Amino acid sequence: MEKYEIAVRNGIVLTMDDEMKVFSPGSIGIEDGEIRYVGGDEVRGEEEIDARGCIVTPGFVNCHTHSPMTLFRNAFEDQPLEKWLKEYVWPVEARLKPEHVKVGALVAAAEMALNGVTCFNDMYFYMDQVAEAAVEVGIRGVLSEGLVELFSDRASEEILRKGTEFARRYHGWKGMIWAALGPHAEYSCSLEFLRRVREEADRLGVGIHIHLAETKPPVDEFVRAHGKTPIKALDEIGFLRNDVLIAHAIYLDDEDLRIIRERDVAVAYNPVSNMKLASGAARIEEMMRVGIRVGLGTDGPGSNNTLDMIQDMKIASLLQKLKYMDPSSLPARSVVRMATRGGAEALNLDHMIGSIEVGKRADIVVINTRKVRYQPIRDPYTALTYCGSGSDVRDVIVDGRIIVRDGVLQTIDLEKVLEEFERAVSDLFG
Repeated sequence: MEKYEIAVRNGIVLTMDDEMKVFSPGSIGIEDGEIRYVGGDEVRGEEEIDARGCIVTPGFVNCHTHSPMTLFRNAFEDQPLEKWLKEYVWPVEARLKPEHVKVGALVAAAEMALNGVTCFNDMYFYMDQVAEAAVEVGIRGVLSEGLVELFSDRASEEILRKGTEFARRYHGWKGMIWAALGPHAEYSCSLEFLRRVREEADRLGVGIHIHLAETKPPVDEFVRAHGKTPIKALDEIGFLRNDVLIAHAIYLDDEDLRIIRERDVAVAYNPVSNMKLASGAARIEEMMRVGIRVGLGTDGPGSNNTLDMIQDMKIASLLQKLKYMDPSSLPARSVVRMATRGGAEALNLDHMIGSIEVGKRADIVVINTRKVRYQPIRDPYTALTYCGSGSDVRDVIVDGRIIVRDGVLQTIDLEKVLEEFERAVSDLFG
């Protein structure tokens, strides 16, 4: 029997490979941060994780969030998006300091790790602090400095330079961080600015992360101003390519969907935030039917309020069923894939993460399903989607390193971080 550095044994392994193979019981052998074996045979390890009674999945990929907004959790509730941003969030964000962002990002990264998120796509400010927080906790990040042009008193070139300097420094950092450019939205950036973002992304070899068509009023205003939808306008300036991920994508017409598919643009679906802010429900069922890459996102803790991808999987499925009045919309198997491999595909990282396959990096989550509310487990996909919670995550491996063991974070002193976090919240809010 072959022996590995780490062996995960006896679990229900959802591989998320091309054939969606399931091994029950299944085993995984890990060496040098890489998956070297997956299948139904027994394996041994220098360190072993007994996953008996557990579902084992690839690490969850949170395709859209603003992680330092843990600082805003439970602060400004039950408000529409435009009022929420302009009257509450942005005035406080103007007072943010790097140390606030760092501790907010540490709390978020810890929460994500404990909930089985091994990679996240983030847009905010002081993103060097977010990169450091992610690496300290031990999870991967695709990070972009948020570029808000039209509501700023700074010159457009200065704003863009901040984003490009971050991308130049942090793309590929420590093998755990990738950079993107993060123009905020179609209503906060001019078309000329977005054209320059496209040029800089091409020059740097990085992707683009943007909010688009999240709520109806800004889309209607854009159409009045430009005579076309945001998608059509962005397509005309050559902005849309397969390295672009658009968050939300709710108010799209049929022609917009066709363009997104032809340009191979990816979409981040954020059902909880979209419901909480009453933004609307994206046409995810139709997007997936025509082959658009879709990943699942929590959005920020200010509008969710948790970073629990398992909980969000259930809501993602239920919202699509309600939107289409069809109980077969976005079934459990599809939404689990969306939260894992689908997210990796949306971020163009599926060559290395997103599935449990030999040769990929070992990002693996063990979920304890030996609980009353899971029983009986007739199908692991439906059990995980409709019965699960992030609190059920027991063990998390990222890049072959165990960062959560028996529900305890192994990498940082969480109690100390939470004390610093409380001081930061007090400093910002009084």
